[in-house]
Amino acid sequence: MTADFLGQNLRLARLFHGLSLQDLADRVNKSKQYLSRLESGLEPPHESLETALAEALDVLPRFFREVDPMPISDEQCHFRKQLTTKVALKQVARAQGEMFKRLVSVLDQNLDFPNYDFLHEEVSTAEEIERVAEISRSHWGLGLGPIANMSRVAENAGAVLVKTNGLADEIDAISFATRRPVITLNAEGKSACRTRFGIAHEIGHLTIHVGIQTGDRATESQANRFASAFLMPRAHFIKECQRALRGSRLNWQALSDIKMRWGVSKAAILYRGRQLGAFSEEQYRSGVITLRRHGEAIQEREDRDMVQERPEVILDSMNVLAEQCGMSRKMIADLMFVKPELLDQLIGVRSDESRLNNIVNLQYHRSL
Repeated sequence: MTADFLGQNLRLARLFHGLSLQDLADRVNKSKQYLSRLESGLEPPHESLETALAEALDVLPRFFREVDPMPISDEQCHFRKQLTTKVALKQVARAQGEMFKRLVSVLDQNLDFPNYDFLHEEVSTAEEIERVAEISRSHWGLGLGPIANMSRVAENAGAVLVKTNGLADEIDAISFATRRPVITLNAEGKSACRTRFGIAHEIGHLTIHVGIQTGDRATESQANRFASAFLMPRAHFIKECQRALRGSRLNWQALSDIKMRWGVSKAAILYRGRQLGAFSEEQYRSGVITLRRHGEAIQEREDRDMVQERPEVILDSMNVLAEQCGMSRKMIADLMFVKPELLDQLIGVRSDESRLNNIVNLQYHRSL
């Protein structure tokens, strides 16, 4: 018998793979009621079943007995999602983020990441959100023009990003407001513009919703307003929107040019233009109808020409550990008490596909 088996860790590994209790029960030849008792901590499994569970979930048996030193509360967990997203899908997304947080914890012990540099501001009005977005841009030295790389902005501020294939289509991103902020992005079928907006949305949560439970209409609206103001600052963008008008009609070529220059969707430009008073309600509605009529409600025609941003810190960190410390992917997985297959699934690509950047290995640096 295993006296210190932690049922919540079994649940975490199961949800990470998107498995139901019945799915896992079928894999280990047990009933879902029995597995539910294990996850609830009502009883521990025999050693043979623990081994079978570990094999089925691509973890090491010790994974089930390791206490998370920094558990995440609901107030630290933020989603960019549709308001109608099912609870089960959110649970899987959270498990993805939780597992990524464990990887970040392992890397953070061996590497010197950028310092935490997010502002924390309380807001209650749209004007306050606009100002905080402008202050954040100024704080990071971004000016008021287009932002070339949103992933780099977030990572330079101390967050760690990863793209994963395991999130439901209804969820664009999930972030954890921990000591080392974690942002997990949905890699499946999301345009470059939508990914960039998702990162800005999560930066909004990390900035204006510290200690606040999010997920309702009000907090999602606030994070969306922050993202719009951050990506399309009013001082410059209202003039861009005015250029997108030809008389009283929308100039679609100009809208396309603005999209490519600022890295935001035409739908977001229309919404922001209405928000700033550059577009009338009628012009905005006409634009939305036109996008739908041309099949651009989800994927816009320019999206195929836009390069997806690629988070750099995690993959570059793993390369640093491999080259300077001889720490292989398997060794990193061992420190997480998982198998390399789970690590590969978590990061989406193999670590040798990335370049090195300015991540510094602490042990190597100290030895010098």
